[in-house]
Amino acid sequence: MRLTIPMLAASLLAPLPALAQSNLERVVNGDYTPSHDFDLLHQRIEVKNFDWDSTSFDGRVTTTVASLRPGLQRVVLDMERRMEVRSVTAAGKSLAYDRRGDSLVVRVARPVKLGDTVRFTVDYHAPIVQGRGLYFFQAEPGRPHRPQQVYSGGGTDGNPRWLPTLAAPHDKTTWELIATVPAALTVVSNGRLVSDKAVAGGLHTTHWSQGKPASTYLISLVAAPLVGIPDRWRDIPLSYYVYPEDSALGRPLFGMTPDVMETYTRLTGVPYPWNKYAQVTAADFIGGMENVGATTLVDWLPDPRAYRDRPWYRVSLIPHELAHQWFGNLVTAENWANYWLHEGLAEFMPGQYWGVKQGRHAEEDFYLEEYRQYLDRDARRRTPLAAYNSSVVYPKGALVMEMLKQYLGPQRFWKAINLYLTQHAYGSATTDDLRQAVLDATGESLPWFWSQWMYQAGHPEFQVASAYDSSARALTLTVRQTQTDTTKPDANGVRYTTPAVFRAPLAVRVGTSKGDIVARAVLEGREQTITIENVPEAPTMVAFDDENAILKTLRFHQPTPWLANLLHRHPNLWNRSWAIGQLATRKGDTLAGAALAHAVASADYDLTRAEAASALGRFPADQALPALQRAMADTSARVRMAAVEALGHIGDPRGVDAVRRAWAEDASDQVRAAALTSLVTLVPGASREAIASGLRTKSYREAIQNAAIAAALRQPDSGLVATLEAVAGDQPLPAIALAALATRGDEAARAALERLLRDSRGWVRGWAAEATGQSTSN
Repeated sequence: MRLTIPMLAASLLAPLPALAQSNLERVVNGDYTPSHDFDLLHQRIEVKNFDWDSTSFDGRVTTTVASLRPGLQRVVLDMERRMEVRSVTAAGKSLAYDRRGDSLVVRVARPVKLGDTVRFTVDYHAPIVQGRGLYFFQAEPGRPHRPQQVYSGGGTDGNPRWLPTLAAPHDKTTWELIATVPAALTVVSNGRLVSDKAVAGGLHTTHWSQGKPASTYLISLVAAPLVGIPDRWRDIPLSYYVYPEDSALGRPLFGMTPDVMETYTRLTGVPYPWNKYAQVTAADFIGGMENVGATTLVDWLPDPRAYRDRPWYRVSLIPHELAHQWFGNLVTAENWANYWLHEGLAEFMPGQYWGVKQGRHAEEDFYLEEYRQYLDRDARRRTPLAAYNSSVVYPKGALVMEMLKQYLGPQRFWKAINLYLTQHAYGSATTDDLRQAVLDATGESLPWFWSQWMYQAGHPEFQVASAYDSSARALTLTVRQTQTDTTKPDANGVRYTTPAVFRAPLAVRVGTSKGDIVARAVLEGREQTITIENVPEAPTMVAFDDENAILKTLRFHQPTPWLANLLHRHPNLWNRSWAIGQLATRKGDTLAGAALAHAVASADYDLTRAEAASALGRFPADQALPALQRAMADTSARVRMAAVEALGHIGDPRGVDAVRRAWAEDASDQVRAAALTSLVTLVPGASREAIASGLRTKSYREAIQNAAIAAALRQPDSGLVATLEAVAGDQPLPAIALAALATRGDEAARAALERLLRDSRGWVRGWAAEATGQSTSN
């Protein structure tokens, strides 16, 4: 899930204007953990009378708390201010209450002694703003794959928008959820199914019970026309809930679940900790939400063709959300400043899974994508990993855990993770608790690691220069760290620091015709030299940070032969990718082009071949075309996609036949989409038929149609307006494209939009209205 600022927490947790306090001090001292004077023990949540027209329902929540202070007189719960409290009662008697912003203050009948419990019931009516807590969807005649449903969003601030509860993550509780909905809808929630009974009026009441304590942001409700596909891991029942029309797609996608559970259990040494695992698909979901034992996922189930393109759903989403059942659900961050303990570790685990199943290159492939995502996020907003509302919790968390595993070694790393999970099971933890687990498991305190990677921002930006002394038989590297600390304080006076110097233990590999020399060094100065001795002759390759042990950027001008050898010889994907990036800038260098062409043809991993093919798109056609045309027969779809994109970038008409064949015949939707884009570039005057065909072509996540829409905007053609209008019921983009064409003066597009605004299909009218900036009312 994505981190947003919780409603009540926004006021409770906002950093105080204490400029002298560092981020480390704020996080470690608990500045972001709200105080409360009761322990939430149990909630019985009853919901009924769902109204899809008004997006509202009626609720009753019975809450049991234990006093954490002598003479407790009031209980403060988080509750969206829009919800209308009808009564608060205890043992049949009314209790006084106040509404203060997004909270409910219940005044108990008499002071509660320390350790004693009190139970009360809140009856309320909840008008919901769509997407704030709950999502309502009505079935629309003629619209496929969008049945009636209602579901909760959860996450850091969602559940208090539809039920009174305690939003802070560190106080765990048990709960029951009893939902009364139309008989056609299946209700899925956390824990054990207690009962499911028909009631009057074509309804049924489903009762779920979560018996092990968990944080309330993990409370889940999904009611939709679903079929459950059963499965099992060891003695744990699994269910994959999909729409009936998706039933054939469910098992091929979710059938990986038992294997992921087994792999995570073996890696962590901690068996899956809940009594069941359900994966539930829902319309327009944001991706996935790791509700305890009942993950909600977007309903984008890949079709059989989509598996040729390594669908994100399988590569990342399923293993990420499943990892949360350990990291976030079993052990929960004490506060949202430690949120990376959820998202960073859950993002780290899929890379470990793919490494176990497919080898080291698959693991490196996963983290190379995380590296690119991290650099993008860091460039937009630089924050530490352990910080309130950090911008980098997903990718940097994954990369930092991979660094820690490399530093400690797998055996010691997983011993520490096991200790962290077992010591804090069904409780909460902080970043410092993870540090303590590493210390207890390995004896390694690593204060430098936690300070620079958790509590400070950024990464080392290395600039390296080399000099070989043949008489001394030594290679000297001069290494500078050039990162700057320029972040300014935010509105609350909080300023995150970037270290002027990162401590960086790494290795340097020097290649020669007589063999490789590997030297190890610890960088801990703004400028530092590394001398590698006993280098018998001039180097043929230098790999700085040979094992990619440090999250970094690197500027290191090397001769083209060094880069070619690094690309051809080095096993690590980051080093290969870096070499490709350097070679790609040397489009006038025939040796650079030859090195890339050789990699396209012979590299042992498809990501390297694909990146090399992309880089060849910058080179002269005579040098690049033969390699790219051969790459069009590669067994990997991402290599073929990179090659067909590169043919489009080169723009040489000799590439047209290969591009046409890819558009007409390739088995991959992504390759066909890329081929259509390149075809329009290569033969713009003869592409109307291909674009029109692309607009009508069904593919996973509309990949081909999206490429055709983009092509129609790049090559405006009134002859395509009718086709855009004809497919306007498929997704929002055709209406957006028509609106863009209309603003350019295309009267046919303007007339088509006007017809769409009067279309008999409500969703089409809505998309047209959004495209033209009008009201989205149907």
